[in-house]
Amino acid sequence: MRVGIPYVLFETRTGRYGLDAYFFTRLERVEHRAVLIRKADGLTSAPEFSGGLDVAPENVSVLLKELALSLYEMSGRRFEERKKHMRRWNIFRFLGIPTGYLKHLQKDEELAKRNREALLALSIVEHVLGIKKPADLEKAEVTPLGWGIFELEMDDEPLDSVYRELYKTDEGFRRALWGLVNNEKK
Repeated sequence: MRVGIPYVLFETRTGRYGLDAYFFTRLERVEHRAVLIRKADGLTSAPEFSGGLDVAPENVSVLLKELALSLYEMSGRRFEERKKHMRRWNIFRFLGIPTGYLKHLQKDEELAKRNREALLALSIVEHVLGIKKPADLEKAEVTPLGWGIFELEMDDEPLDSVYRELYKTDEGFRRALWGLVNNEKK
Protein backbone atom coordinates (compact mmCIF):
# COMPACT_ATOMS: atom_id res chain seq x y z
CA MET A 1 0.00 0.00 0.00
CA ARG A 2 1.17 3.53 -0.75
CA VAL A 3 0.29 6.60 1.27
CA GLY A 4 0.93 10.12 -0.05
CA ILE A 5 2.40 12.39 2.62
CA PRO A 6 2.32 16.16 2.00
CA TYR A 7 5.59 18.06 2.37
CA VAL A 8 6.33 21.77 2.34
CA LEU A 9 9.29 22.42 0.06
CA PHE A 10 11.76 25.13 1.04
CA GLU A 11 15.26 26.33 0.27
CA THR A 12 18.07 27.48 2.57
CA ARG A 13 21.69 28.32 1.84
CA THR A 14 22.56 24.64 2.28
CA GLY A 15 20.07 23.27 -0.27
CA ARG A 16 16.47 22.35 -1.05
CA TYR A 17 14.51 20.41 1.53
CA GLY A 18 11.02 19.25 2.39
CA LEU A 19 9.31 19.29 5.78
CA ASP A 20 6.62 16.73 6.52
CA ALA A 21 3.43 18.79 6.82
CA TYR A 22 1.25 16.00 8.19
CA PHE A 23 3.27 14.40 11.01
CA PHE A 24 5.34 17.41 12.16
CA THR A 25 2.94 18.59 14.88
CA ARG A 26 1.60 15.12 15.69
CA LEU A 27 4.78 13.66 17.18
CA GLU A 28 4.97 13.23 20.95
CA ARG A 29 8.60 14.29 21.30
CA VAL A 30 9.93 17.52 19.84
CA GLU A 31 13.36 16.05 19.11
CA HIS A 32 11.76 13.59 16.66
CA ARG A 33 10.56 16.45 14.46
CA ALA A 34 14.02 17.08 13.00
CA VAL A 35 14.02 13.71 11.20
CA LEU A 36 10.95 14.80 9.23
CA ILE A 37 13.16 17.13 7.19
CA ARG A 38 14.49 15.47 4.04
CA LYS A 39 16.24 16.46 0.83
CA ALA A 40 13.76 17.59 -1.81
CA ASP A 41 15.24 15.18 -4.39
CA GLY A 42 12.90 12.30 -3.48
CA LEU A 43 9.77 14.45 -3.38
CA THR A 44 7.32 15.02 -6.23
CA SER A 45 5.90 18.52 -6.80
CA ALA A 46 2.24 18.81 -5.94
CA PRO A 47 -0.56 21.37 -6.14
CA GLU A 48 -1.55 23.32 -3.05
CA PHE A 49 -2.99 21.38 -0.11
CA SER A 50 -5.76 22.64 2.11
CA GLY A 51 -7.28 21.73 5.42
CA GLY A 52 -6.00 20.09 8.55
CA LEU A 53 -2.29 20.82 8.16
CA ASP A 54 -0.45 22.95 10.70
CA VAL A 55 2.60 23.31 8.44
CA ALA A 56 2.29 25.49 5.34
CA PRO A 57 4.73 27.37 3.10
CA GLU A 58 3.79 30.61 4.91
CA ASN A 59 4.91 29.38 8.34
CA VAL A 60 7.71 26.90 7.54
CA SER A 61 10.42 29.45 8.39
CA VAL A 62 8.90 30.23 11.78
CA LEU A 63 8.39 26.54 12.61
CA LEU A 64 11.99 25.63 11.76
CA LYS A 65 13.41 28.49 13.82
CA GLU A 66 11.15 27.63 16.77
CA LEU A 67 12.26 24.01 16.47
CA ALA A 68 15.92 25.08 16.57
CA LEU A 69 15.33 27.25 19.65
CA SER A 70 13.46 24.52 21.51
CA LEU A 71 16.21 22.01 20.67
CA TYR A 72 18.91 24.41 21.92
CA GLU A 73 16.98 24.79 25.16
CA MET A 74 16.19 21.09 25.44
CA SER A 75 19.76 19.89 24.87
CA GLY A 76 21.08 22.22 27.57
CA ARG A 77 18.31 21.31 30.01
CA ARG A 78 18.81 17.57 29.45
CA PHE A 79 22.54 17.89 30.04
CA GLU A 80 21.95 19.85 33.26
CA GLU A 81 19.44 17.24 34.44
CA ARG A 82 21.95 14.46 33.79
CA LYS A 83 24.77 16.38 35.48
CA LYS A 84 22.58 17.02 38.55
CA HIS A 85 21.68 13.33 38.78
CA MET A 86 25.33 12.26 38.47
CA ARG A 87 26.45 14.82 41.07
CA ARG A 88 23.91 13.63 43.64
CA TRP A 89 24.68 9.98 42.93
CA ASN A 90 28.45 10.55 43.33
CA ILE A 91 27.99 12.34 46.67
CA PHE A 92 25.95 9.44 48.06
CA ARG A 93 28.49 6.96 46.73
CA PHE A 94 31.41 8.92 48.24
CA LEU A 95 29.69 8.96 51.63
CA GLY A 96 29.17 5.20 51.44
CA ILE A 97 25.38 5.45 51.37
CA PRO A 98 23.89 2.53 49.37
CA THR A 99 21.59 3.94 46.72
CA GLY A 100 21.06 1.13 44.23
CA TYR A 101 23.82 1.21 41.63
CA LEU A 102 21.78 -0.37 38.81
CA LYS A 103 18.87 1.99 39.33
CA HIS A 104 21.17 4.99 38.99
CA LEU A 105 22.98 3.48 36.04
CA GLN A 106 19.70 2.90 34.18
CA LYS A 107 18.53 6.45 34.95
CA ASP A 108 21.85 7.85 33.71
CA GLU A 109 21.64 5.80 30.50
CA GLU A 110 18.10 7.05 29.85
CA LEU A 111 19.12 10.68 30.45
CA ALA A 112 22.17 10.23 28.20
CA LYS A 113 20.02 8.74 25.44
CA ARG A 114 17.52 11.61 25.55
CA ASN A 115 20.39 14.13 25.53
CA ARG A 116 21.98 12.41 22.50
CA GLU A 117 18.66 12.48 20.64
CA ALA A 118 18.23 16.20 21.33
CA LEU A 119 21.80 16.95 20.21
CA LEU A 120 21.42 14.88 17.04
CA ALA A 121 18.15 16.63 16.19
CA LEU A 122 19.81 19.98 16.84
CA SER A 123 22.70 19.15 14.51
CA ILE A 124 20.23 18.22 11.74
CA VAL A 125 18.36 21.51 12.10
CA GLU A 126 21.61 23.50 12.32
CA HIS A 127 22.84 21.91 9.10
CA VAL A 128 19.57 22.53 7.25
CA LEU A 129 19.38 26.17 8.37
CA GLY A 130 23.13 26.71 7.92
CA ILE A 131 23.68 28.00 11.46
CA LYS A 132 26.20 27.29 14.21
CA LYS A 133 24.65 28.98 17.27
CA PRO A 134 21.32 30.47 18.40
CA ALA A 135 22.40 34.01 17.48
CA ASP A 136 22.67 32.93 13.82
CA LEU A 137 18.92 32.19 13.67
CA GLU A 138 18.14 35.83 12.86
CA LYS A 139 20.26 35.58 9.70
CA ALA A 140 18.96 32.17 8.60
CA GLU A 141 16.91 32.49 5.42
CA VAL A 142 14.20 29.99 4.58
CA THR A 143 12.49 30.45 1.21
CA PRO A 144 9.23 28.48 0.78
CA LEU A 145 8.92 26.79 -2.63
CA GLY A 146 5.48 25.19 -2.44
CA TRP A 147 4.20 21.68 -1.87
CA GLY A 148 5.49 18.19 -2.51
CA ILE A 149 4.41 14.59 -1.97
CA PHE A 150 6.38 11.70 -0.51
CA GLU A 151 5.01 8.28 -1.43
CA LEU A 152 5.33 6.13 1.70
CA GLU A 153 5.33 2.39 1.06
CA MET A 154 3.48 0.45 3.75
CA ASP A 155 3.43 -3.20 4.74
CA ASP A 156 2.42 -3.83 8.34
CA GLU A 157 4.70 -0.89 9.13
CA PRO A 158 6.34 1.82 7.00
CA LEU A 159 9.16 0.63 4.73
CA ASP A 160 11.03 3.97 4.79
CA SER A 161 13.75 3.80 7.47
CA VAL A 162 12.91 7.17 9.10
CA TYR A 163 9.20 6.47 9.32
CA ARG A 164 9.83 2.89 10.48
CA GLU A 165 11.94 4.13 13.40
CA LEU A 166 9.29 6.74 14.31
CA TYR A 167 6.67 3.98 14.13
CA LYS A 168 8.64 2.01 16.72
CA THR A 169 9.45 4.89 19.09
CA ASP A 170 6.68 7.52 18.91
CA GLU A 171 3.08 6.80 19.94
CA GLY A 172 1.81 10.07 18.42
CA PHE A 173 3.27 9.05 15.07
CA ARG A 174 1.58 5.63 15.19
CA ARG A 175 -1.83 7.17 15.94
CA ALA A 176 -1.47 9.75 13.15
CA LEU A 177 -0.22 7.14 10.66
CA TRP A 178 -3.14 4.81 11.22
CA GLY A 179 -5.52 7.77 10.97
CA LEU A 180 -3.95 8.66 7.61
CA VAL A 181 -4.06 5.05 6.39
CA ASN A 182 -7.73 4.75 7.33
CA ASN A 183 -8.51 7.99 5.45
CA GLU A 184 -6.66 6.67 2.37
CA LYS A 185 -8.75 3.48 2.40
CA LYS A 186 -12.02 5.45 2.33
